[in-house]
Amino acid sequence: MDGTAKKAILDYVKPLAVGLDGVTNYGDVERMVSASETIAEGRAGLDADLLFLLAVFSGQEKWVSRMGHRSRTEIFLSSLGVSPKVVRRLFQSLGRFESAPAAAEEEIVHDALKLEAMGAYGVARGLADAYRDRLDILEMAQSIEDAAAMPLRTEAAERLAASRRSLMREFASRLRAEHAEFARG
Repeated sequence: MDGTAKKAILDYVKPLAVGLDGVTNYGDVERMVSASETIAEGRAGLDADLLFLLAVFSGQEKWVSRMGHRSRTEIFLSSLGVSPKVVRRLFQSLGRFESAPAAAEEEIVHDALKLEAMGAYGVARGLADAYRDRLDILEMAQSIEDAAAMPLRTEAAERLAASRRSLMREFASRLRAEHAEFARG
């Protein structure tokens, strides 16, 4: 897949991703591609086109599975020269890569998604979600710790996650301590 096709695919997906969860923006799709590429560095035998497509379409599983969107997406990808085999693998992978990744490309995107929920970036996104969901401070602290404990499937992602996990655990601990400092009852 060449740069022109990749740009067209990004332009196709970005409007779908924006605003669905209240915090996603255009740059998040490109962050996912970049995170996936970073995790994949030095790993042999990967299908670069599938990895790119999984990263771009991550989070769009429900939209793609709705009536007409899958066939429209297949036609669009085919018009850009994406092979039918890669398109088929994309749709097979979308339903499973987040919870039960079966291929190396799926594991990489799984971990890229988890890394987005970790570290300072993850705390900021998590707090925005928590505020929207009306969680209290102690529930927010638990949510941050839960995100820090998420399992990853690749060594590269584990290396990237180490400092992020530490930051999150420290933040959750301080959040609880400061909350308790003036809590009554």
